[in-house]
Amino acid sequence: MRPRLLVLGSLFLVAITQLYAFFVVPPVQWPGPNGQLLGKVQKIFYVHVPMAWVGFFLAFLSALFGLLHLVKRDLRWDRLSASSMEVATLFLTMAVITGSLWAKPSWGTFWTWDPRLVSMAVLLILAVGYLFLRNLIDEENLRGRISALLSLIIVTNIPAVFLSIKLLRTLHPAVVKGLSKGDTYGMDTPILVGLLLNLASMTLLGLTVVLFRWKNMEGEGCS
Repeated sequence: MRPRLLVLGSLFLVAITQLYAFFVVPPVQWPGPNGQLLGKVQKIFYVHVPMAWVGFFLAFLSALFGLLHLVKRDLRWDRLSASSMEVATLFLTMAVITGSLWAKPSWGTFWTWDPRLVSMAVLLILAVGYLFLRNLIDEENLRGRISALLSLIIVTNIPAVFLSIKLLRTLHPAVVKGLSKGDTYGMDTPILVGLLLNLASMTLLGLTVVLFRWKNMEGEGCS
């Protein structure tokens, strides 16, 4: 099947799982800053969390492919690594945006210097920096080696994002109950199916977009 059709098919699945989460899964009654119940505003959870997960996952794949390039000296691995980081950056950007949209009704502000938010912003800045620096290097082999090293550095920041809500007091809700150090809200069983369905569809979308981008790079013979 052509990569373009795979992308369209995965987009359709994302639409279906999002509709399921919005119309079928009951809203979690989390209070806002003024004590009001957020209701359906909480449904952005099913966009924000999968977006972040796919961004993390694809950044890990980029580092893995970059490592394979360093070992095998094959530019196909470099292009696959670059494709993964490009798409990871897109998903991380959307995760930060949707997180800010969720923070406004939840905390009363689009941004706060919360440990989770800061660590996520650092990760996104590093990913953008990877793309910027990669475009500055014309020689393919040198670009591949430097890009691989950068991807390995970037991926070391992901555990810091996860551990920020465990080791530090934070406003950010934990996806799993008991994970957060602060008095935040964990995930209850009723929303588990909706979350898992959207995690699966978003992951498929991310992988198909990486494949689509990689095929384009291979066709161009450059990255």
